[in-house]
Amino acid sequence: MQRVKPVWGKYEGKNEQEFVFQGGFTSITLKRFYGGWMIRENKQESCFENFSFELVEQNTEDRDMGLFQTGRSEILFVQPALPVKPVVFRNNKSLSVSPRQTFRIFLAIPVNIQFYYSQVDPEHLFSEYSTERLSDTWFGEPDNGEPAFSVGSRFARQIDQLASGYFEASCPVQISNNSNQLLDLQRLIIHVENLNLYQKGVHLVTDSVSIEFKGKDQVSNLHFSTERSIHGEAPLLVGKARQVTSKNILGKSFHFIKNFTQL
Repeated sequence: MQRVKPVWGKYEGKNEQEFVFQGGFTSITLKRFYGGWMIRENKQESCFENFSFELVEQNTEDRDMGLFQTGRSEILFVQPALPVKPVVFRNNKSLSVSPRQTFRIFLAIPVNIQFYYSQVDPEHLFSEYSTERLSDTWFGEPDNGEPAFSVGSRFARQIDQLASGYFEASCPVQISNNSNQLLDLQRLIIHVENLNLYQKGVHLVTDSVSIEFKGKDQVSNLHFSTERSIHGEAPLLVGKARQVTSKNILGKSFHFIKNFTQL
């Protein structure tokens, strides 16, 4: 098997040099000019097997590229990021948690690619692209919900069974049923804007998400953390959360679809 190196980190682009990023369902060409960068994205029908970011010898037509005036710095950072909206997992199997029981699953979440000039902070972000087209969805009741992305129904009980791609992050989710009723998991929302991204080998892992279920129509206790058994001894942070928040928060995590019978 071909060895894949992480693409995240710092690069330097001289005048007129071109780089090509390939990953997920996108290919991005970047061209350095004196004072900034030009970028062109090409969506792909099939998924690239690996991630790559390489200096190439080609002469892309400038008129086909977007232009970003970033200044004289030749430094470029390529960083991963989680989606800009929460993601919703939809269970299409029999997945239930008995009262006073706890279980864990791992979800695969496609990442975005961010480009920064000079340094990595919000003021120096000049472009961001998704590696996979996610479907828009709605979580909650029509008059009391929020927009989100759907990540489908793929999950695994162990992280090494998830078979996530290089353009996806593994998200550990632990659910504790601290109610007196059976939790029949139908739809689960993960607020990925509160999660950090870590690199483990060539793969990405988010913070672990712990959710306490206290009953239908009740808010959940949420906790975000790293775990030695999942993230390793010294987790390498490669993507900060979009929103800074306490690691202990409250929120609506589950949505139970109501069935109406017409008499």
